[in-house]
Amino acid sequence: MNFRSANLFTRLLEMSPLSAKELSRVIATAPHRYKSHFIEKRHGRGKRLISQPTAELKYFQRWLVDNELNQLPVHDAATAYRKGRSILDHATPHAKQRYLLKLDFKDFFPSLNEHSLRHCLERDCNYSEEELEILCNLLLKSASVDGGPLQLSIGAPSSPFISNYLMWEFDIAMQQYCDVMGVMYSRYADDLAFSTDTPRLLDQVFDTVQKILASISYLPLILHPDKTVNVSKKRRRLLVGLTLANDGNVSIGREEKRRLRAALHAYTQGRLPCDEVARLAGMLSFVWSIDPKFVENLCQRHGFSRISDLLR
Repeated sequence: MNFRSANLFTRLLEMSPLSAKELSRVIATAPHRYKSHFIEKRHGRGKRLISQPTAELKYFQRWLVDNELNQLPVHDAATAYRKGRSILDHATPHAKQRYLLKLDFKDFFPSLNEHSLRHCLERDCNYSEEELEILCNLLLKSASVDGGPLQLSIGAPSSPFISNYLMWEFDIAMQQYCDVMGVMYSRYADDLAFSTDTPRLLDQVFDTVQKILASISYLPLILHPDKTVNVSKKRRRLLVGLTLANDGNVSIGREEKRRLRAALHAYTQGRLPCDEVARLAGMLSFVWSIDPKFVENLCQRHGFSRISDLLR
């Protein structure tokens, strides 16, 4: 395909140090410009494939999101990967509700593919066929070294935004259903959360999600049945690693607080390994975004006025 005739190619060329020939080569080979490795999932649940694009491909992906695609719609129910949003925004709306349902998509990023992206861009934009080819090549990864379908990768800086955009129609349908039923809804990447004060009302949500997915043909997503959790305040309620307390607040939980207290005490006693200090400071910074009073009290108890004092 002749990429050079596309207006998008011209815009990319103007902001790039590459020549037209070099840019054409990057676009043509972009789906294969990834280095992959596996990392362990939490709680020993197997391994996750991470595919990192090359530095120059990351540059183009970030530019496309910031300058070319930044006006594409993302639903307010999507709380992940958004500036000014965090897991706290995902958990807080559900904390005061009595009943909580958690659902999870299986293989979320890899399931969002070229067909998904093309469908949505054709619906919302006026890109030519050449421009659609450029966008799919630059934003998606080949499923294997031998080729195969193009899909979102875990590791590309553009994938989080693109995933939220591709889920826009699903989030609209899900929110409309929940508004009618009197159910709270939010989504953090592949984690779906529903809550209500009405007994048994959440029992039908799983089937409703299935029906909505079936009605959106460009989303080949399936729910992970083993990760479905339906609990009430009578049991411990966890959401994206946070504890929904029965008093309506969101917390990191007693066990995590105990570990942090122990780690900070070990640090003040000179018993915390050096390579653990930065991790402790990072964890405290994260917890501060959830429960600032706990972190401030903990630091003051050990003679620190701020978290950054640990790194000095």
